[in-house]
Amino acid sequence: METTLVFDTYWRFAAERQALYFRRLTDPIGPWTNDPVLAAHRFTNAYRASDRVSQYLIREVQYREDRPRTPREIFFRTLLFKLFNRIETWELLEGILGSLTWEGSDLNEIERTLDRAMAAGLKLYSPAYIMPAPKLGHARKHANHLALLKKMIEDRLPERVRQAPNLRAIYELLLAYPGLGPFLAFQYAIDLNYSEMLDHDEDDFVIAGPGALDGIAKCFVDTKKHSAED
Repeated sequence: METTLVFDTYWRFAAERQALYFRRLTDPIGPWTNDPVLAAHRFTNAYRASDRVSQYLIREVQYREDRPRTPREIFFRTLLFKLFNRIETWELLEGILGSLTWEGSDLNEIERTLDRAMAAGLKLYSPAYIMPAPKLGHARKHANHLALLKKMIEDRLPERVRQAPNLRAIYELLLAYPGLGPFLAFQYAIDLNYSEMLDHDEDDFVIAGPGALDGIAKCFVDTKKHSAED
């Protein structure tokens, strides 16, 4: 495949972004780069799992030692966190309701807590993803998302995900639910794979999101017969 000038620039940028990440780990003050663009603007990390929200999900939501470790509970926490994808929303709920579990938490009380937060002008969702609301009979977006999570667990989706042979199968299970298009279904499959309930190779399956598609278009003159996922 014929590459453009952007191809080399992309890899240089990615390498320097990762080097910046490592420098920040050893030097909290900086400066961490001589690149004027990286120094002046915020960019995601080269690796998704290194980002702040992903690190919070892994450390605090999935692996914190005092949390239940069954597949159902891990699935519940992971999806409840990722449906909003906002640390402040998770901490608000746990600050008011205590530790969030499928067995011990009341989804109606979670909904009412989010209602009050919304009425107070607090943001519930991260702007990182466009989060379409599934149409499950509720007026408010967060109520529909809670209903979606309830349906997933009542359908024994955590157990089916745990038994799935690979990431593609997990993706297809998630994709069957309303409000989850290809991008979100893949993101949630990767998020669940961070947890101890799964251990699949991320290199075996991928869905290219809008940013990846845009980047590929900039890096290659012609991809020939190759798909974006290739």
